[in-house]
Amino acid sequence: MTNNRVDRQSGTRERLLDAAERLFAERGFDGTSVREIADAAKVNLGAINYHFRSKKNLYTEVFARRGAFLRDPVVAAARATEGIARTRPDEALRILGHAFLAPYKKSSASLCLLGLFAREVIEACLPAGLLLREFVKPTSKAVAGVMREIRPDLRAATAQACAHSFIAQLMQIVKGASIRVMSADRQIDHVVRFTVAAVLHLDDVSRKLPRRKSKIRHRN
Repeated sequence: MTNNRVDRQSGTRERLLDAAERLFAERGFDGTSVREIADAAKVNLGAINYHFRSKKNLYTEVFARRGAFLRDPVVAAARATEGIARTRPDEALRILGHAFLAPYKKSSASLCLLGLFAREVIEACLPAGLLLREFVKPTSKAVAGVMREIRPDLRAATAQACAHSFIAQLMQIVKGASIRVMSADRQIDHVVRFTVAAVLHLDDVSRKLPRRKSKIRHRN
C-alpha cells in the first residue's frame, strides 16, 4: 500500500469521526443515521463499514478518540510539573488547568463536546466502563499525583478527592463559557488559588476515629 493511499484512508477515517462526533452531539446515537454521517463526511456509505464495521463501533471510536484528546494533554502536563509542584504549587496547577481547558477554547468545540457527553449520559450507548477507562480514571490519577506532590502526606483517597474537586471546578468554567463574567485566565487563577489553599491547609486525619458508644436504655 502506497503512502498516498494510506494518507487518503487516514483522512477518510478522520472525516468520518469528525462528522459523526458533530452529528451524535446534535442528535444522539439513535437520531443519527450512517447515511447522514457519510454525507456529512463527503464519503461513500461503504467507508463506514470499511473503517468501523458498524455505527456502534463508530460511536465507540468517537468517544475513544475524544477521550485521548482530553486526557493526553493533562497527563503530559502532570509529568511536566514533576519537581515543581512541591515548591511552586500555583504554577503546577495553573499548567494543569490550562492543559485541561485547551480542547475547549473554541466555544463551538466546547458546546459540541458538552452535547456529546450529555447525549451519552441520557442514552448510555457506550460499552460499560469505556469513559472511566479512557478518560476519567487516567485524568484524575494524573491530577491526584500532582496533589500528592504538593502535599506528600495526603492519603491516596484524599488526593483523589482533591483531584475530583479541581476537575469539577474546571468543568464549571467550560459549562459557563457562553455566559463568562471574567476571562478564562482569571477563572483559572481563582481555581488554582482556592485549590492550593485547600490542599495545603487540609487536615487529612489518617487515623481512624474512635467509634461512639451507643447509649442503650435498659428498661427496669
